[in-house]
Order: sequence, then C-alpha cells, then structure tokens
Amino acid sequence: MTYAMLTVAGPRSGDNVREAPSSSGSEPEPVDRGRSATVRWRPGVRLVLILVILLPMLSTGILAGSRLASGWTFRQRAQLVAHDAAQLRVIASARAMLNSMTLPLFVVSYAAEFGLSATDLDAILEPAVPFEEQLARESALMAVFPDFSSPKLRADVRELHAVSLQVAANTITYAEVSAFMDVMRLDIDTLWYQTYDKLLADISAWQAPGSFGLHASTVIQTYQAFLSGGSLAQWAALVLQGVGDSNSGAELIRADDVYRVATSQFAGNLSPRAQAVWDAMQADPANQQFEAAIQLAVTIAVTGGPAPFAGDATGAAVAMAPGIEYVTDLNELVVAVSQDLEDAALAQSSDATRQFVNVLILLVVLAMVGLAGVIVAGRMLTRPLRKLASTARRVHDGDFDLERLPATGPREIAATTRAFNEMASTLKAVEATTVALAAEDLSHPELFIRLPGRTGHALQATIDSLSARIREREQQRQLLHEAATHDQLTGLLNRAAVIDYLTNDVARRRQAGETVAVLFMDLDGLKQLNDTYGHDIGDVAVKATADAIIESTAICDVVGRLGGDEFLVVLCHDHSGDGDAVTERVNASLARHSLSVHDSVVPLRASVGVALARCDADTDPMTLVRQADAAMYIAKRTARATRDQLAASHHP
Repeated sequence: MTYAMLTVAGPRSGDNVREAPSSSGSEPEPVDRGRSATVRWRPGVRLVLILVILLPMLSTGILAGSRLASGWTFRQRAQLVAHDAAQLRVIASARAMLNSMTLPLFVVSYAAEFGLSATDLDAILEPAVPFEEQLARESALMAVFPDFSSPKLRADVRELHAVSLQVAANTITYAEVSAFMDVMRLDIDTLWYQTYDKLLADISAWQAPGSFGLHASTVIQTYQAFLSGGSLAQWAALVLQGVGDSNSGAELIRADDVYRVATSQFAGNLSPRAQAVWDAMQADPANQQFEAAIQLAVTIAVTGGPAPFAGDATGAAVAMAPGIEYVTDLNELVVAVSQDLEDAALAQSSDATRQFVNVLILLVVLAMVGLAGVIVAGRMLTRPLRKLASTARRVHDGDFDLERLPATGPREIAATTRAFNEMASTLKAVEATTVALAAEDLSHPELFIRLPGRTGHALQATIDSLSARIREREQQRQLLHEAATHDQLTGLLNRAAVIDYLTNDVARRRQAGETVAVLFMDLDGLKQLNDTYGHDIGDVAVKATADAIIESTAICDVVGRLGGDEFLVVLCHDHSGDGDAVTERVNASLARHSLSVHDSVVPLRASVGVALARCDADTDPMTLVRQADAAMYIAKRTARATRDQLAASHHP
C-alpha cells in the first residue's frame, strides 16, 4: 500500500455517537377506571317550566346592549379601514404621477449630457408624444398633486415644478435631477409605507372577514414591483452602456431579485381589475422587448461581459425606450390594486353597516320574543345548570382534574350530569393516554389502564391498534434509516452519509479551530480482479478492504464507501495527526486479508491519500475530499513507478 499527504487549512471531525439498544419491560394488567352512581327520581324539565313563569328581561337587555355595542364597533372599524384604503390610493396615485414625470425628466436631462436635444430624442425614440409636450403635460400635473399634510412633501412638490422648468430649459444636470427625484420618491414612499402599516394595524384590530388581508398584502407586493421596475430601467441603462460606478451591476441584480420576488408573490392573487392590467402588460410586445433588454443587462452584470452599447448612447436609448411604457404600466397596476383595495374596504364598510342594522333589528325582535316567553330561572333549574356549564368550560379549556358533579336538579339534568361525569372521566383518561402516545412512550403505565365508559371501551381498541402501529413504524424507520445511510455490500456509511458527516464535522470544528484529517483510499487492481475472476471475487475484495479499514481505525473514526473501490476515512480529533500510522495499519491489515482464488493467493493493495486541514471560515469539506483524492493518485502513480522499476531490475 502507498499513500501521499496534502496539508491545508480545514476542520476536524468529532467522535461517533453510538445508540444504546432499547428495552421494554413487562406489561401490567389492565385496570378499570369506571365508577357507579345511585339513580334517584327527579322532576322533569317540563314540570319545572310550568312552575316558572318569569321572563329573562335583564338577560335580554344585557344581550341586546352587548350585541349593539359589538355591531357599532364593527362598523366604526370598517369605516376606519375604508378611510385608510382611500388614503393609500391617493398616495399611490401621487407616486404614479411622480413616476410618470420622472421618465421624461430623466430621459431629456440624460440625453442633454450627450448633446441630444428633445427634438433629437423624438427622432431617435419616436415616442407617441414628443418629449417637450410630455414635459409640459407633466408640469401641468402639479395643479392636481395632493395637498400633503407633510411640510416636507409640500416643499418637494414646489421644487418639482421648478426642476421640470429647468429640465425644459436645459439648465440642470441629470445628476441633480436624479438626486432630487430620489429624495422626493423616498418621501412619498415613506408616507405610503406609514399609511400601509396603519392599514394593516386597523385590519388586524378589525379582523376583517374574507380575503381582505391577502388583498392588502398584494398591494405592497405590486408597489415593490413598481419601485423595483423603475430601478431596473435606471440601472440597466447604465450597465448596457458600461457607464456608472462599480455598484451599477450589483444594484441591477438586487432590483431584479426584488422585482421577481414581488411578481411571484402576487401572481394569482390580484383582484380582477389589477389582473386585467397585469395580463395586458405580459402580452404587450414592447414590454416583452424591454424585459429581454433587462435580462441582457442582468446577464452582463452577473457574468461581467462587455457592454453592448458602450459609447453608443443612441443605441442604449433605443433599447431602453420600451421601459417608459413598461414603468407606466406598472404605475397603472399599482393604481388599479389600490383602487380595488379601496373598493373592497368600502364594500366591507357597507356590509358592516348592514350587519349593524340587521343585528339591531334582530335584538329588538329577540327582546320582544323574550317579553312574550316564560322565565325558566328557578333555583332548582339554574344551580345545577350553572355548575354543569362552569365545569364544562373547564373541560373545554383542558382541565380534566375535576370532582364528580352531584346529580341534582330535574330528571333530565341529573341524567345529563351523570353522563357528563362519565364523559369527563373518559376524557381525563384519554388525555393521559394521548400524552403517552404523543411522547411515543409505549411503556407508560397509562397505556395499560382501560378507558372507562362505553366510549372509552370503543376508543381502547383504536389506542391499542395505534400503539402497535407506532411500534411497527419505529422499527420500519430504523430499517429505512439504515438502508438510506449504509452501503449494502460493506455495511459502511454510503457516499451521501459520509459526506454529510464530514460537512457537519467541519462545521463543528470550525469554531474551535481544530484539525481534521481525511483519508481517501482506493483498492488497487479491482478492475483486473473483476475481469479475471468475476465480480463476485471483486465484491469479496471490496468487503475485505472494508474489514481491513475497520480493523485499522478507532471506534471514533468514521469510515464510508464512496462507491466502487473508493473509501473515505474521517479521523476523529484525537487521531487527526495519525494519518500515516493509520495508513500503515491498513496496509498491514490488507496483507492479512489476501484472497485465495483457484489455488492462487491474490494480494490486496490500496493507495491512500491524506488531506490534513485546520478548520477556518474558508475550509470546504469537498475540497478536502478532492485534495485527499489527488494525494491518492500521487501515491498510486508513485507505487506503479516503483513496481515498474523493480520489474525492470529483475528482467534486464
């Protein structure tokens, strides 16, 4: 056997953990929990009702007041959510207006830096509306911008008007326009998110019915898609021209990730109006052309390829021209979703109002019916019922440690009390048994105590069957785990299991800065054995090699078969520096495992490569395996050269 060693910085494995065999004790005899009760004659409920003639006026009044208060609160919260939705729509519309102004401002100011006038842009890009007219039209939108309560946003609106005039007069740079628009977008977005957070809080307090919460989540997803879509157009233009700083590509990739996540989240959840806008966007050839340009820019940013429009501002402008309409469509999507949200909120508010009126009418009717009824609140009826209801609530809350209720009151209530006592006793026993089954403690004493009552007897067979299935499942799980993690021929860990162990071991040793040693072993001449004596003899050789490795390693070392004639050994911490000693032991053990085939002795040899590494943040488990593999091949070539020299010396 020959071996070679490579030493790198890397991790070290820990000790093996062996499972102790489980044991089961003898099963105790089943115990009955049932209890008997004495039955006494009780008057019937009808007799008691005849004796009681008072009406529950007070109860009806309390019920009416509670329901009215609840209905009024429901209506107020619905109106509050509707108001929040309206505010959100207004802010989203303002953001859309700002974005529609941003595109012509950016295009004209950016083109001016390359000596292109608005007329030149019209000739190159052929927009539906000339850019000068777009600037004039967007400036007119100042008059319909919302009157924000924020002083900062009011100042932004005034400055926006001045910036649009400066762009038209070509007296402001693209960088200045971009900086101002970034600030104003941030101010509007901050107000939008604050309003959205308030909307979510009001929805949570209101507990809106239906899919209103999902609709609200769709709003923020489309808004994020809208914001990232504008960023895509901005950064893609820089990447395609090869201009901008080194962060342009990273910003483009980040914006693309945000856009993809947002669109995947709202896919299939849009309201009808918004879905129609989204479908139209997807079918528009211009939008498809723009998305192709974006993906080209993302590919360039990821791979670092050359910019296709370097020095060609006109070509870049033509390629990105569809982005104007694309971002405009995203604006329409945001507005549509916001409008649908407002409509849904208003519909909920209207429903809340109708429900309030309906509840009010219902409570009035109930009060009138109550006034026409009879009172059944005698001592004989109410006391046992109250005790029964109180105890039932405790049982509902999971408290089964109860005293048996006395069977008092009318005949029907007494019978119900006895049935309840039996039920509570059964539930208590079922709870104890269920806890034992949940813990899969099949030796728990509760599993051998028979459940009381007829229902308990019916459940007992199911519990017994379930216990047996749990035992069978655990046995099957152990068998499946063994088959999934071990090699069938050698009984060693298979490739996936030993690589998984090495990966986890490197992670454990990384914090301690310990050393890990990995041995890659290859059985020499397995193909020749298979070809000469057959695969059965080859399997015997592989099994003998596995036995030799097991004999030569400690119990804390981990041995696995990678496949074919390849084995991997991960030495534990105490042996991480003993790679050469382990190699020698394996060599000696293999010599003892030589095969006898057809009156011939076939020696077994293996080549071993060792990779030794001190774990740190850069240590890669698979790199260690490859290094040990490379060292093994070095050892194999060295051994082959040695054998060839010896053969040459004996045959001159």
